[in-house]
Amino acid sequence: MTLLYSLALLVSAALLFVLEPMVGKFVLPLLGSAPEVWPTTVLFFQAALLAGYGLAHVTSRLAPRRQAVLQLVLLAVAAIVLPIGLPGGEPPEGGNPVPWLLALLATTAGLPFVALAANGPMVQRWLASTRHRAARDPYFLFAASNGGSLLGLLAYPLLAEPLLGLDDQGSAWSIGYAVAVVLVGASAVALWRRPAAERPAAEGPAAEGAAAERAAAERSAPAVDGAAPIAWRRRLLWLALAAVPSSLMLGVTSYITRDLAPVPLLWVLPLALYLLTFVAAFSPWTNARKLTVWGRRLLPAAAILVGYTLLIRAQSPLGLLLAIHLAGLVVAGLLCHGRLAADRPDPRRLTEFYLWVALGGALGGAVNALLAPLVFPGLVEYPLAIVAACLLRPKPPKRRPELLEFFLQRPEPTRWMDLGVPVLLGLAVTLVLIGSGASDAARGIVAGFACGLTVNMARRPLRFGLALGAIFLAMALVPFPGEDTLAHDRSFFGVYRVTASHGGRLHELLSGTTLHGAERPRDAPPEPLSYFAARGPAGQAFAELPRAATRRVATIGLGAGSLGCYARPGGSFTFFEIDATVVRLARDRRLFRFLSDCAVRPRVVVGDGRRSLQKAPPRSYGLIAVDAFNSDAIPVHLITREAVRLYLSRATPRGVLMFHLSNRYLDLEPVVANVARDLDLVCRLQRHRASRAEKRQNHDDSIWAVLSRARRHLGNVAGDERWRRCRPDSSARTWTDDYSSPLGVVDWG
Repeated sequence: MTLLYSLALLVSAALLFVLEPMVGKFVLPLLGSAPEVWPTTVLFFQAALLAGYGLAHVTSRLAPRRQAVLQLVLLAVAAIVLPIGLPGGEPPEGGNPVPWLLALLATTAGLPFVALAANGPMVQRWLASTRHRAARDPYFLFAASNGGSLLGLLAYPLLAEPLLGLDDQGSAWSIGYAVAVVLVGASAVALWRRPAAERPAAEGPAAEGAAAERAAAERSAPAVDGAAPIAWRRRLLWLALAAVPSSLMLGVTSYITRDLAPVPLLWVLPLALYLLTFVAAFSPWTNARKLTVWGRRLLPAAAILVGYTLLIRAQSPLGLLLAIHLAGLVVAGLLCHGRLAADRPDPRRLTEFYLWVALGGALGGAVNALLAPLVFPGLVEYPLAIVAACLLRPKPPKRRPELLEFFLQRPEPTRWMDLGVPVLLGLAVTLVLIGSGASDAARGIVAGFACGLTVNMARRPLRFGLALGAIFLAMALVPFPGEDTLAHDRSFFGVYRVTASHGGRLHELLSGTTLHGAERPRDAPPEPLSYFAARGPAGQAFAELPRAATRRVATIGLGAGSLGCYARPGGSFTFFEIDATVVRLARDRRLFRFLSDCAVRPRVVVGDGRRSLQKAPPRSYGLIAVDAFNSDAIPVHLITREAVRLYLSRATPRGVLMFHLSNRYLDLEPVVANVARDLDLVCRLQRHRASRAEKRQNHDDSIWAVLSRARRHLGNVAGDERWRRCRPDSSARTWTDDYSSPLGVVDWG
């Protein structure tokens, strides 16, 4: 019986984690990478998960057998919308697309998602209502559910996306849904055949170690349905213990994929480890209380290591830094999820418990995905989540210090006047680092000294958390070594900073470690640098393509606006940029002058490039350049066969397409080459290696491709030996709106 119930929850959870990215990929070509798309999609599925858990909680008032019948009916009704796909219709023109998107998500995936989400709490309640030996503590099924989530997380990018198009993915998901329905139906049959429990289940091992005063308070309160009531303080603790690891997981993901290494699919690691901590905490083979103890012991060291690397802004060695930040996530996850598992209530309160856990997870996700980009100028939510995890550490017992705590003093009552000590410590560190203009080594020593002092407060969670928060405050106030930060801002698409290095002789626009443009402020007029230098492929293309092609230019992706200086006098140049924050930085003449001081003042259109081009008249441009593939999460909808067809329809009959393909981890040449082959286009590509002399002039390596309907339309580029034919990959499928697989083009070398 337990194996059947475990399989039912594992399959249901796996389907949920496959459905989210699949539906998002369905919607992307229609709405583009609009700011509302991904946050709205994520928020919708978080709300749908809460709805599923809420449904399980509301129907828990019914007898388990009646609830099982109701759930099977809901699963059958939800199957009406299968297979998953997009109905006809287009998003509204010029209006707010969010209502349309929410309605689309609700009609295409909402009902199946809610029905599958409800399976988790319901099936566990069914088991708890029987005389089975596992009924006293059915929470181990939550480990099976999170194991299924991990399976779905890995299955989509590794199997579904590389092997199947979107239509086939929808059909395959429908088959999986049918399997889940059969398993849940079999679980319901097992419930009907199993005798019901004659007396209330005991609190079980979950209650062991709970605070004596809480237990006494609950015993003195009136019981409901044979189960002790739950105090609001306990509910809020569940909420916090679920919200903090959720926020921390997203913070770690943002940090390692933006500031350390934008490696494709690296975001999978934090989410996988987050799910594994849930599995470990609720597994029947582990002791949740012991996990909490080990989390309490290890979290101070892990938090200090993470704080130290953030304070000195370490960028290498990459492997060690990844290990430190991921270890911090694991330790905090084991602590919080271990406390959740150790404090799980009587099984009759199971559905309410999961409702609060789901609400906490959604709250943590909302803080990072929606609130933080609006409130914080930098990645502040990450260190805040670390501090919050430290504040959730339980106090150590009043006994002789254990092996890992031998250097710490016994806890004493915290005096409010002592709380100023951590703040003064952080401010002192800040003054030393800023006032002395210290070298990297000196900064490391001072930061290490501050962290060392903080360690001595580890047995006092409140004091330790505040001290760590003061150190993170110092981190936020100290400028990057060797450079001045001229501007710092963030949006839903990234955290940006403009820096002045080399004594103020070079301004650079950065998002994490990805460069989006550079300018020497003393040049008059400004000269394109980095990937856009005149000696590189970009400059060569504008110089050697026919003049008719370069008179009217459109570019998807603004950056600092470097390409705008290649505009010909009397011509026109239009940038399509999705992020209004990037536009604001590029237009600030104190930072960059490409948009103001070049021969032609470009026009800037804010919005997704593909959707914006759809609104342009046919044959509007002689050259369309796409510069949007530098990072790990490339916008695949801008490089598909349908996208290239759109570009051709907006180009003149002799028009040229140009793609900037520079990327540290993805080899996009076969993607463009396969599309060009399918559309019978001429394709030329150059992999430029900047010489030492060019690099001293702030030129970088770059990869560019040009496409046209005929060879003669490329002008002198067609005969330039620096440009070779693009090499298609006959073993790989052509990317379309229905099929794309970024994993298949990862450069493993």
